[in-house]
Amino acid sequence: MAHDEFSLIRQWTSRSDGQEGDGLTVGLGDDAAVFAPGHAMEVVACCDAMVETVHFLKSTMSPSDIGYKAVMSNISDVAAMGGYARYALVSIAVSPKWTPEECSQIYDGIYQACELYGVRVIGGDTVSAPDALLLSVTVLGEVEKGRAIRRSQAVAGHAVFVTGHVGSSAAGLHLLLQKDRGNGEWRELERAHQRPLAQVAAGRLLLASGACSALNDVSDGLASELWEIAEASQVAITVDSTKIPIREDVRAYAVQVNKDPLEWAFYGGEDYQLVGTVEPGRIEELTQKFAAADIPFTVIGRVEANREDGESALLLIRDGTQSPLSKAGFNHFGRRG
Repeated sequence: MAHDEFSLIRQWTSRSDGQEGDGLTVGLGDDAAVFAPGHAMEVVACCDAMVETVHFLKSTMSPSDIGYKAVMSNISDVAAMGGYARYALVSIAVSPKWTPEECSQIYDGIYQACELYGVRVIGGDTVSAPDALLLSVTVLGEVEKGRAIRRSQAVAGHAVFVTGHVGSSAAGLHLLLQKDRGNGEWRELERAHQRPLAQVAAGRLLLASGACSALNDVSDGLASELWEIAEASQVAITVDSTKIPIREDVRAYAVQVNKDPLEWAFYGGEDYQLVGTVEPGRIEELTQKFAAADIPFTVIGRVEANREDGESALLLIRDGTQSPLSKAGFNHFGRRG
């Protein structure tokens, strides 16, 4: 990097100065950070990387959006265990195409996401890269001991649910890739892609209820996440196309561009909603609790026993016909189909 590396790091991360306390013994600025989890809690750790041209383009994401989303995807992973994020470590590899000012804006987005959920940046690394920018964020969170919700505990007979709406981020990305984005009438779709929110409150509500048997976050598309639950739990899952919660502006935009909104919902990803399974006798109770918290909660299907051949399956009921739903979603090392 052309500028002095350490002065840039201090500039970008100065907002983490003096954050010790509340479990954090040594913060950013030493060789490593030191923290202690709360009493009767376990640490939840996750890491996601974002690579330029693979995960984002400058044409669709501002530098601050990139930083924001890198943190949010990790906070969402912690939420999918029923936990909450506490600390973040940020590593960035900067190519010559990125200015110090743009990198500073990336950190603006990082801190904006952290501030929304009370997360503190406590370390990381900064290096140079020959071509594309790489941003990697590790988040450390907490969940009550022995209470983390897994994706592998779905039970036949349980209901399948999803929080919020799905397909919005994919619709926003489709819009952002167009030369003509309209006159701002679809701005909320752009925001859905650039500034999604992790469903921490929903995850905590589900954990407290004790009714949730399996949970996942919608990062790679609803179909991919449901397949992960089905395979990890060794079950089959059936979903009803008419129950999938899709925003009205997404449906309207899909009509305008001649797209199927269900395609965005099942294979778009990056909505960061939660999808999981619950005891059927607790649905009414959970529906009321989610309504009180002003969080959409929609039952979209049912968990079934494995097929006769013992294989897991994901089936879609559409127009009265039941058919297999492919995994697809975003796969770094394969092709969809």
